[in-house]
Amino acid sequence: MANNYGMLTVLGLKRPPQGDEELDTRVNIHTLYKHRWVWYHLILCIQMILTNILLVGILIVLAIKL
Repeated sequence: MANNYGMLTVLGLKRPPQGDEELDTRVNIHTLYKHRWVWYHLILCIQMILTNILLVGILIVLAIKL
């Protein structure tokens, strides 16, 4: 195999090479996808938390006025 990361490693079924084995540090499509997935979902999580805070605020304002 040309690189050290096979399909089993990408899927999390096999550990990546460690120790004396050469580690491929180049950015490939799989690591790039993982990083983008994490950032995308982090942004969505922050937006959802802010939306929930605003909804609770609206609920409190309506409860006070009614």
